Amino acid sequence: MSLSELYHWQASVRQAFGFLGCWQVLGLALYSYGVVLARQCAPSRVAEKLPLVGKADTVQRRLERFLDNERIDWQDCCKAWARWVLSQYSGERLILLVDETKLANHLSVMVVGLAYRGCCIPLAFWCYLPNAWPMKQVDLICTLLSWVAPAIPVGVIPLVQADRGIGTSPDLLRGIADMGWYFEVRVQKNTRLRREAQPDCPLAALVTQAGQTWQGSGKVFKKAGWLDGRVLVVWGEAYAECWCLVTNCPWVTGWDYAVRYWQEAGFRDLKSDGWQWQASRIWTPAHANRLLLVLALAYAWVLTLGTLVASDADLARQVTKGRLPTYSLFRLGLRLWEHCMGQVSRRLRNLTRDYLCFLPAFPLSLNTVGD
Repeated sequence: MSLSELYHWQASVRQAFGFLGCWQVLGLALYSYGVVLARQCAPSRVAEKLPLVGKADTVQRRLERFLDNERIDWQDCCKAWARWVLSQYSGERLILLVDETKLANHLSVMVVGLAYRGCCIPLAFWCYLPNAWPMKQVDLICTLLSWVAPAIPVGVIPLVQADRGIGTSPDLLRGIADMGWYFEVRVQKNTRLRREAQPDCPLAALVTQAGQTWQGSGKVFKKAGWLDGRVLVVWGEAYAECWCLVTNCPWVTGWDYAVRYWQEAGFRDLKSDGWQWQASRIWTPAHANRLLLVLALAYAWVLTLGTLVASDADLARQVTKGRLPTYSLFRLGLRLWEHCMGQVSRRLRNLTRDYLCFLPAFPLSLNTVGD
């Protein structure tokens, strides 16, 4: 590690979280920097990778105090983080992904994230004990979306995607529509559709075999008093069943729903493929909220490095073979970081240092699923 890199990163973190105190910013920067070094997030493991800051036990206690600091309001931090990330957004289309993830039987987390080139950057989140919801699910999701709303670029109408465990909720869809936003959600196959001059039918009955698609307009959710929307039913050749989708977006297609998988990939990056979140043993919701903030910063930093690799053919040749990288941005970013740590080239070290400011050098944009 290098103290100059840490201080450079600290200055970048201060830009986003200027309302935090100096020591709080340092704690957030130190912890997120250490996570990238350690590829672990447990305080004891991270502390062992920060010898220039102090003895491992001393640094561990500093990281634990950060997690325990009640003056660090994770809700305000989520709003500031969303504002920082989305201020770099470039493009007319923005997709927000909503899903719940679990850490075994210890913790549940509802996350709203930004779809970004095969990954998902957490923007707003809420940790809670299993079966101890802080509020009703629809209210929780709408609350998280409201934290992100002020950061949405002017003139952009976001599209919210969710799987059927969350999306089969007319109250949620009405809530998203009331915000003036679009939604595209997967719903249960037995959700019924009402059309003029047609008998009511379950959505799954609109296609009969793999390879078929169907789209049209009508009313869905009979028990909730019917909700107007577009219906998209797609059955991919490689899938065992169809996707039954409901949307109010005029431009989205059924295949665009594949973007929602990016959030699953993002959860995997935060856990077993990256920061080992599942092994943190930090189950107290207040502590876990601050830890996830740390992980989000570390994740975004590595995605920046991955974006750098994907946009620079010379760098790509040094960390992967072939003309087109076959790894995710996260893997490419980790490879570049490890390469630079063992590289005597001053150019490469300076390159990574210059991009510790995260995404300003690479305006965010929504790439197609195939990218």
